Amino acid sequence: MESIHFTLTQDACILCEACIHDCPSRIIRMVEGFPGILAEDEASCIRCQHCLAVCPTGAISILGLNPSDSLPLGDKPEIDPDALGRFVRGRRTVRQYRPESVDRAVMERLLADTAHAPTGGNTCDLTLTVIDNRPRLVTLLDQVIVAVERALQSGAALPEFMADAVRQYREAQRDDLFRGAPHLLIASAGEKAYCGDADVVIALSYFEFLAHARGLGTMWCDFLKFIFDAVPGTAALFGIPTDRPYRAMAFGHPAVRYARTVQRDHAAQVVYG
Repeated sequence: MESIHFTLTQDACILCEACIHDCPSRIIRMVEGFPGILAEDEASCIRCQHCLAVCPTGAISILGLNPSDSLPLGDKPEIDPDALGRFVRGRRTVRQYRPESVDRAVMERLLADTAHAPTGGNTCDLTLTVIDNRPRLVTLLDQVIVAVERALQSGAALPEFMADAVRQYREAQRDDLFRGAPHLLIASAGEKAYCGDADVVIALSYFEFLAHARGLGTMWCDFLKFIFDAVPGTAALFGIPTDRPYRAMAFGHPAVRYARTVQRDHAAQVVYG
């Protein structure tokens, strides 16, 4: 197994043992007077970097990562909780988009931030597939429509909404799959993922709010997933293996602005145990 490269700058260590208490695998212990990990315990490391993050003096490095390259965190939350609540309430599914692409630097920052979304067992085994321009997405849309048409013509028993999407596309040039969005993001879980079904949903949920914070709109594309599942070969057009969990989300600059939140305070049943 590749070494995890746990190193400690002894002059900076204050022996607070925060790394020992916070290690989820319980493999950090006092070794010759300082926190350390024995070679035989390295295989149990889940690479969560908790030790690097929790050390108050930045004395710990692991996986070859320098703590000085991490973003500092203050003692108090940087986001006002009431503002965050308003932000969450204001999220809308966007079905109207402007045609221009999202700036590549913004897109790369969004994807880098999304890579920090939690995964079951900290496997971090996700692939983020991006269709980064509208012309490419239009080409894929046309190929999907053709595939659905052929399936219908062959007598496949597909849901009526798929047949309706084909009619709307052919007769009204209406895009019911991506709603005119210029981009598509597909999160798919790898073979090492313990909780792939949850991992892909969490990743796209993080992406959704990160995108919203930058003034972008998003739309979950479960319609596309239904087609992938029902019409063989369509997922291959996007390079997505369907034997592993995946979910898709369209995104781009919204062509609509919402003036207020909706009212769902009691939409969920709340039960106190």
